[in-house]
Amino acid sequence: MGQKLEAFTDLPVEKVAEAILKQFEYLLSSELRDLIFHMIEQEIAADRASHEVLQAEPAAEERLPEPVVVERAPEPPPPAELPALTPPLELEPEPETSTESIMEHFGTREPFASEPMDIPLDPSDWFYIYGFSYAPISTGKGVPTKKLKLKGADGLNTIFLVDSGDIRLYLSKLSKEDYSLDRSGKPTLTTQKATGVRYQHERILNTLRTEEVIVSVPCWTLMLGLAGITALIEDRYVELLRALIDVHDAVDWDVEVFALDEHIVSLPEIADAGKSSKQRESKHASGKTRDIKVMEKLIFKEKSLAQEVHSSLLLLATKAKVDYMIRLDNALMEDWKSILLARYIVPKDKRKAFCLSISDLQEEYKVYQLMIRLTSPATRFTLNP
Repeated sequence: MGQKLEAFTDLPVEKVAEAILKQFEYLLSSELRDLIFHMIEQEIAADRASHEVLQAEPAAEERLPEPVVVERAPEPPPPAELPALTPPLELEPEPETSTESIMEHFGTREPFASEPMDIPLDPSDWFYIYGFSYAPISTGKGVPTKKLKLKGADGLNTIFLVDSGDIRLYLSKLSKEDYSLDRSGKPTLTTQKATGVRYQHERILNTLRTEEVIVSVPCWTLMLGLAGITALIEDRYVELLRALIDVHDAVDWDVEVFALDEHIVSLPEIADAGKSSKQRESKHASGKTRDIKVMEKLIFKEKSLAQEVHSSLLLLATKAKVDYMIRLDNALMEDWKSILLARYIVPKDKRKAFCLSISDLQEEYKVYQLMIRLTSPATRFTLNP
């Protein structure tokens, strides 16, 4: 505790005490209390399981205290490294399913196939952060131990996991030689590279959401060195947990679909529109006329894609509101162009199916490279150093 408070020695004691008390009150609020209680129970269960494995045939007297702990009878505190539990009878009355509801997706199961971590890391490395989730079984050390069988936004480096406390970060290493650097040495994107990175960023998040409750962070969120990342988690730990609960409880979801005109117009089904019309036009027809034919088919196709995506997502929503859908008088754009923006009300028991549907749509329309962005208005999170 003394080490934690060293940084505040130059500040007024009253202000420091007031700030810490406010955070402590928030930590024990009804919204976080059940989550913290459940996490401590998990740690005790894991510790007990490890103890039983190490002592395959424990003496009878060593097993006596165990039923007392299970029944939550008043007993001396657990081992020193674990905080004492408050008996659940002293908590304020809550609905019986509140803890179960909060922890519905926060279990001990590892959802993705992973491999041992073998990516060489250096304090000078830059890391791309995609988002964070609850850590099913955390070492709490902030040391990478696993990598997923999933490439990062650059298509080269593999995504790996960093568990710190009960927060799990999804990130990948950046190869600095592939980017221009700004004055501070931070990698920057050219307009051309930014187009591809944005697409891959949303694709990766949509894949992660098929199995995990993820709090996403904006595209091209970079941080230098793992030490800075774990320090950030420690400083904003309660805020990160709050964001996880918010996104877990969310039922309102905004879906925005983007298309890239330059890509779709190059596809044969669109590009051939100009060629087929050429035979019907006189030899004096201008190139502009042919461009109009191609553009008409392009916009019609984009509107059709937007309608198809919306119709698919409606099947899993109890209510929806379309804020924007591309019109047939839309113009060509050089960057990502929004063709659909809608909000869907999705019950929590259908959320996983909804996320799977988005991932499936992303694959189904892969040839058109539609970028599908899913966000919750309840959680707009940024990781600023």
